[in-house]
Amino acid sequence: MQHLDDIFELSRQTPRGALSPWFDARLRAQVEAGHFPSTERMQAIGQRLVQQLADYREQAGVSTAVLGMSGGVDSAVTAALLKAAGWRVVGYTLPIEQDPVETERGVEACEALGLEHLHIDLSDQYRSMVDGLGALHEDLRGGDTAPLRTRRGNIRARLRMITLYDQAHRWGGLVASTDNFSELGAGFWTLHGDVGDLAPVQSLLKSWEIPWMARAYGVPERTWRASPTDGLGIGEGDEAQIGATYLEWDIVIFAVLDALQRDPNLSIDDIPEALQATDDPAAMRAIETVLHRMRGTWFKRLNPIVLDHPKAERIVMLDLIDDRLFRPAVLRDDRALTAFSGEIGMLGQRLANRLKAREVRVVTAESCTAGLLGACIASTPGSSSALEGSFVTYCPSMKIDGLGVPDALIREKTVYDAEVAGAMARGALERAPGAGLSIAITGVAGPTPDQGKPVGLVYIATQRSGAEPEVTECHFDGQPQEIVAATVRKALELALDALD
Repeated sequence: MQHLDDIFELSRQTPRGALSPWFDARLRAQVEAGHFPSTERMQAIGQRLVQQLADYREQAGVSTAVLGMSGGVDSAVTAALLKAAGWRVVGYTLPIEQDPVETERGVEACEALGLEHLHIDLSDQYRSMVDGLGALHEDLRGGDTAPLRTRRGNIRARLRMITLYDQAHRWGGLVASTDNFSELGAGFWTLHGDVGDLAPVQSLLKSWEIPWMARAYGVPERTWRASPTDGLGIGEGDEAQIGATYLEWDIVIFAVLDALQRDPNLSIDDIPEALQATDDPAAMRAIETVLHRMRGTWFKRLNPIVLDHPKAERIVMLDLIDDRLFRPAVLRDDRALTAFSGEIGMLGQRLANRLKAREVRVVTAESCTAGLLGACIASTPGSSSALEGSFVTYCPSMKIDGLGVPDALIREKTVYDAEVAGAMARGALERAPGAGLSIAITGVAGPTPDQGKPVGLVYIATQRSGAEPEVTECHFDGQPQEIVAATVRKALELALDALD
């Protein structure tokens, strides 16, 4: 397959030899699933990135980007995409006791891409900073342990970022981030040392998509064929530090994600067996490496960490003001209204998979969740064979007219009652004969009690065809959005139980 040959060539896997059987089989399956896009798809991705960068430049009123040209492929690709989008790009070579070959590649990339180039050697400033901090901890000055090398490497990265932000202010521009998806997952970057204002390539794979973009957008071949290195003096090349090739890393990440989508309750210890990798030593080593690095760096991907403060809704309010009044249109993302991530998304996928395997379709009848349960199932691939439809019966009249819930029952019990939930589930199945499972939800999401029922009281009913409804009474805490999320999560879990 030509596409596989191209992946091996551009990822620099070819000189390292063939993949182990587990990796080979996974890569082929992932190519078929579209995780490693075809050349035609890559062309469209590049065009979209360039267009988005052009839109941001026009809408935000900023047209100058500065970035460090390390001599690596990531910075060169970032610069090339910005240049193609009409930005003024100023590339800085900022060596700190660095291999001159890397600096030469950075200069060569600036020339090849038509960038403005500025150079400053920060080695003296770096030594001065290490010497000053050495007054607090003498070992920092010359110790050769991995933690000390990492600390000194972080100082280098942050010193460069101080320089870049100063220069961005000088030009009235912004700092471009050069990190890619693979490095993001590996935590292979320094907090406040590698992250800038605009990240064009953060979703691209280091193994395939980054070198493809480099070749397509005029980055010198010497740059995109070079062995990746952090340039921080922490250790050997990138792949030696992470304990796997970037191609192996990317394959494992997609495999772990697929496993969690099938079973969100997997633990770290369950992963190797779930991936059917226990008979492949190379795969086992790589999987252990990936999980170890991600476990040690998760906080970097969440930074800054925002706790669940009692007044956290204020942050949401600021976000709303920014989104509606100030952010460029290209940054407004209404997909959040229909996208489901994290545990809820994986539970939705798991339920859809189970429904398809059992050849059963589900119908939902929702009140306080207002259709979000049905939308979660509908957002999964192949949902047309899993979801029959949804009834959104927010008001009592809709429960009566749409689902046949007795008016007298609602008057006697209110809508927040186990019997009402059961009647909603029964009515949904009666009105959707193509479904074999119904899920009904009614409850008080808040922010205040209603009809004498407390905030967080929710009833969830599930019913299989030919059986009676099973109703679960739940009590959730938090703000309305937290209660709704907890309700959707619990409803998905109960539906899985009902199928079993």
